[in-house]
Amino acid sequence: MIFTGNENGTVPAESRIRRVQFICLLAVVLMELAFFALEDRAWGVAYLMVERYLTLPAMAFLGASFCRELPRRSQWYLYAGLAMAALFFLNQILHQVLEAEAKEIGTFVCAYCLCFPFAAATGDAQRQRGLKWMAGLFLAAGILLTGYTGLLLADALPECLKAYVKWDGGRLYAMGHPNICATLLMISMALSAGFALKSRRLWVKGLLEVLLALQFATLSLTNGRTTIILTCLLMGGITFCALRGHGWKRFAVALLAAVVVMAGLFGASRAIYGWNQTRLMQQASAESAQEEAPTGESGTPDVLVSEQYQGTLANDLKTLNGRTEIWRTALLGLEDNPRVKFIGTEYVDMILTRYAPLTVYHTHNSWLEALYRMGLPGLAAALVITALTLWSAAVVLWRNMDLWKSCIALLALCLLGCAMLEPYLFVVDVSYHYLDFLFLMCLGYLCLWRGEKAA
Repeated sequence: MIFTGNENGTVPAESRIRRVQFICLLAVVLMELAFFALEDRAWGVAYLMVERYLTLPAMAFLGASFCRELPRRSQWYLYAGLAMAALFFLNQILHQVLEAEAKEIGTFVCAYCLCFPFAAATGDAQRQRGLKWMAGLFLAAGILLTGYTGLLLADALPECLKAYVKWDGGRLYAMGHPNICATLLMISMALSAGFALKSRRLWVKGLLEVLLALQFATLSLTNGRTTIILTCLLMGGITFCALRGHGWKRFAVALLAAVVVMAGLFGASRAIYGWNQTRLMQQASAESAQEEAPTGESGTPDVLVSEQYQGTLANDLKTLNGRTEIWRTALLGLEDNPRVKFIGTEYVDMILTRYAPLTVYHTHNSWLEALYRMGLPGLAAALVITALTLWSAAVVLWRNMDLWKSCIALLALCLLGCAMLEPYLFVVDVSYHYLDFLFLMCLGYLCLWRGEKAA
């Protein structure tokens, strides 16, 4: 330990350094809060802020961390994060040499140099203050989205929000896409459940349980089917962890309760979405009839067109809502552009669109996206992170009876499930960077919890 204190009680240098580390995380959380709250993201204000300035707290965090006397294992997390940042930086230099428009690296550096090593570099595995701060950010985002939805249903949404919170056909649209909105609500639900299980105050538990129900209803309105299924599995898993105990009878009861919860939630989500779909169609038909009267022209309401395009759950399961075709397109692009396999590209959308009838902006898979953006080295790093997550989460779920830690482990696994169909993880794109921040911070804590004795 490094101390600069004296008999007068001067604050130890170690405490000052740790304070700087937490201030850096607080700066990131506040910037992310602005990103969630600012509804002019489309104009580039929040995007520019996070791309360019998130590097500053990350570099300050690294500097403070290397000034501390850390165990070798904790140093490993810092070096691993630096290695990932260096890999991305070299990748961007190669792209610039090839006259490509390389991206800003602020979000990537912050994810791997601050969020991933945070738990180890601060020694926060037990108190988990940093994780709770980040969890509070996503809980606030879930509350914000739930509040927006309430205003939308009541037709009381402020004019400034109408372009950003609306119905995309019959689906709730917010945060740029229904699927992103659904993922944020899934995260907020996991954290709400974790905080409720962790809290000792009955009124807090009750409030969080009400919030859970409201968030699930909001999630159902997005019709993000993959995320809804994962959320049902998540809630079932939490139920199982809460009820399991020693002996096969407790295990069987917990498993049965988990199945009932999963089936009940999925049925409820279909009923809630069906109710809203019918309501919107009736409202659209009434408005269309009023417009027909003076003009004599008829047409199909937009909500009906959108629902026809959306398809059904049974049909979409066969192609994962068209994603299997996009993956086939991505593989064709790799065959015709072998250089992408080694150094990646900044023009993923341009390559994919050459082989698809419509514009495709990304590969709809986090591992394929890592391959396209950073080549085989990026894919290898993504696979290592995946294996580390699966291992750490499995050990924590098996050995640890702490329900809060179980919620975090299940959340990390569900985020991997979302990453199968969307480019949410690993490359830290500015559009989804906050998901990487939470995922990597959870992974950092899970890795430390994995090494603890069974509790």
